[in-house]
Amino acid sequence: MIIIGIVAFVLFFYHSFSTSLEEEKKAQSKNFIESALGIIQHFHQLELSHKLTTTDAQKMAMRTLESATYGADGYFWINDSQGKILVQPYMPNLVGLNMTNWADSTGKYIFKEFAREAKNGGGWVSYTWPKHNSATEYPKMSYVAHYPAWDWFIGTGLYLDDMKTNIFWAVFRTTGVLLFGFLIFIFTTFIIVNYFVHQLSELSVRDALTNLYTKRFLKEISPALLNHNKLTDHHLTVIFIDLDHFKSINDIHGHDNGDKVIKQVANVMVHNAKKSDYCMRYGGEEFVLIGFFKNEIDAIDMAEMIRHQVSEISFKNDEYEFNVTLSAGIALHNNQSDDSFEKTLKRADVKLYEAKIAGRDRVVI
Repeated sequence: MIIIGIVAFVLFFYHSFSTSLEEEKKAQSKNFIESALGIIQHFHQLELSHKLTTTDAQKMAMRTLESATYGADGYFWINDSQGKILVQPYMPNLVGLNMTNWADSTGKYIFKEFAREAKNGGGWVSYTWPKHNSATEYPKMSYVAHYPAWDWFIGTGLYLDDMKTNIFWAVFRTTGVLLFGFLIFIFTTFIIVNYFVHQLSELSVRDALTNLYTKRFLKEISPALLNHNKLTDHHLTVIFIDLDHFKSINDIHGHDNGDKVIKQVANVMVHNAKKSDYCMRYGGEEFVLIGFFKNEIDAIDMAEMIRHQVSEISFKNDEYEFNVTLSAGIALHNNQSDDSFEKTLKRADVKLYEAKIAGRDRVVI
């Protein structure tokens, strides 16, 4: 959809902008002619005030317009009413020739068209004409005007191929800038949206209190864990952890202190876990640590380290101090007997229950 939108935008913009530039070029040529008429009028006023003779005034006007070239092929030409070429800066060899019966490559009598449009108040004439230092005729449009006092026809024109080329590159550059800005906008929007989607995703799989992963994340990650388990000689292991007598902690010391206990246990788990391990708050005071261990002893050592460090923490409730203990159950995934990760999780939960029955504050595998 974005690509279709970009293509549609480029086509629409090219058409609209190229049309606007073409009109602007035409308006510019018309303004050039009005300026040229102003120059001629200036010297005509000098003639009328007897500061210059008619011949000198006309020569100075022609010399001024002859030198007033612009762009690559922009110039002013002047013909008198008899068709004689008075000014032609790029083809001075034509000056003095009569072009009354000249026809372009399409058979159009150019001077007659010039005279007709100019005497009707000025206008555009389409024809073909050679470029500077070239014998080949190219399509051209000239805006022509008439200066009645001297009976001159003045014109300047646009070579259509040059105009289209200039318009194309102007549109290309402008479109390029706009597309670049549009792509930057799309990229920035994508980054922002992706960031917020990631944040929302993190919120959905992260526990608000402990910042550990949630039970939902465990369901999402379990297929990848099973696949990885087939590629490694380490054992996919579940350590199920539950705080002992946590309800009495909330009842005696309050839920705020209960939350502090939960957060401290989470910190201990994260501190001891390997980078490749996943620490999760399974629900309430229950935690799960999932990782790959070389053998049962390594898994027991991990659980015992967490259990011991938690038991060493002193929590304060006003002037009272209290400690907490935890129980843990461990299960190693067996590719032969455990066809699903849920079975391994249930076996770890059973081992946790056995630890509770055996007196709590212990690890059972």
